[in-house]
Amino acid sequence: MPLLKLNDPIEVIVIFTKRGPKPYALKWTKKKYIIEKINLVYEKRTGDGKLVYFSVTSQNNFFKLVFDTNNLTWHLEEVYSE
Repeated sequence: MPLLKLNDPIEVIVIFTKRGPKPYALKWTKKKYIIEKINLVYEKRTGDGKLVYFSVTSQNNFFKLVFDTNNLTWHLEEVYSE
């Protein structure tokens, strides 16, 4: 599957650690994915808040998740499958 550029709202289960939030699982298209690895985390300022990006791996799929601190929502921005 090629890289898919999306902006789909998703549900994410998050574990809060001393180092900050850590996505544990996500639900997209009625399927649950357990996150096996967090590959990269970075932030972008947006007005009064920020967008927090997580590049994660699950079941040979690569996901780019975005958490919007302004409205406390999650979106799936990109998906790539091998």
